[in-house]
Amino acid sequence: MSHLAVRDVMTTGRVTVTPATPLRYVADILARQKISSVPVLSVRGKLLGLVAESDLLRKEGLKRDPDGEHSRHMTYRERRAVATAVTAGEIMSTNPVTVRADATVAEAARLMDRYEVTCLPVVDASGNLVGVVGRWDLLRLVLGPDRTRAEIARATLVGGPQPVPRWGAR
Repeated sequence: MSHLAVRDVMTTGRVTVTPATPLRYVADILARQKISSVPVLSVRGKLLGLVAESDLLRKEGLKRDPDGEHSRHMTYRERRAVATAVTAGEIMSTNPVTVRADATVAEAARLMDRYEVTCLPVVDASGNLVGVVGRWDLLRLVLGPDRTRAEIARATLVGGPQPVPRWGAR
């Protein structure tokens, strides 16, 4: 498992949007594709950010209750900008946490946990999007054979490969 790379589990050929894409279309993509976020790319293919379902839900919440508890951490100007956003570029999270295709699956899992994200854009050395790895991609591995599950757990939670104790051994 420790040798399994992100490129081995990532999703390629995924749907992307541009900063000018209307949010209604973004919401439609998320719903139809059953994904939690969509990468936002420049016309040259560089990753600019992500629009997540949580961004769209935050927008709707701010439209209904701009001064609610959910928005106390935001300035008035930030709340207004999100509530009135109409394109992906206005609401996207910029500078998303990314991972390289040659990183290990365990490294990707640790990044997701550390930064509390549900997916990681996979980029090449030039910053071009080559795929996306999400929790479901990793979960499919965990649902595999027992040996694979144990190796993933060790590499992710403990920080690297370690011997697995046999049942009943102390």
